[in-house]
Amino acid sequence: MTDILIASHGHFASGLKNSIKILTGLDSHIQTIDAYVDERDYVADIKKFVKNAKKPAVIFTDLKGGSVNQKVMLEVASHDDIYVVTQMNLAIVISILLDSEPLNKDRLKELISQSQVELVEINSSDNDQSDDFFS
Repeated sequence: MTDILIASHGHFASGLKNSIKILTGLDSHIQTIDAYVDERDYVADIKKFVKNAKKPAVIFTDLKGGSVNQKVMLEVASHDDIYVVTQMNLAIVISILLDSEPLNKDRLKELISQSQVELVEINSSDNDQSDDFFS
């Protein structure tokens, strides 16, 4: 199973981990960093993950170009075997966590593509056909 670190501003990371626990029970395979919730310097936690993670590994961040993402990028710059996925969502973390194929850049891109957000539209004229929504 792929080693995963989720790093975010506030409690988003631990919230995702909690959701994953409820849905899969595999939360023990995930480390989190909730940045800026106290005075702790979280860079040490990033360095520890980079040093100890079984490779290939994935670090998820919440905002591309945000301060957490920038600190992660600095720490993994010389590590081709640690992938950084930004603008994360629950679907992509679970997809990578449960995937049985070997992780490489192409597989990661495929999983990201399958986990994109999408708009679900329901027309008001469809209200009488609500059973069709789930078909």
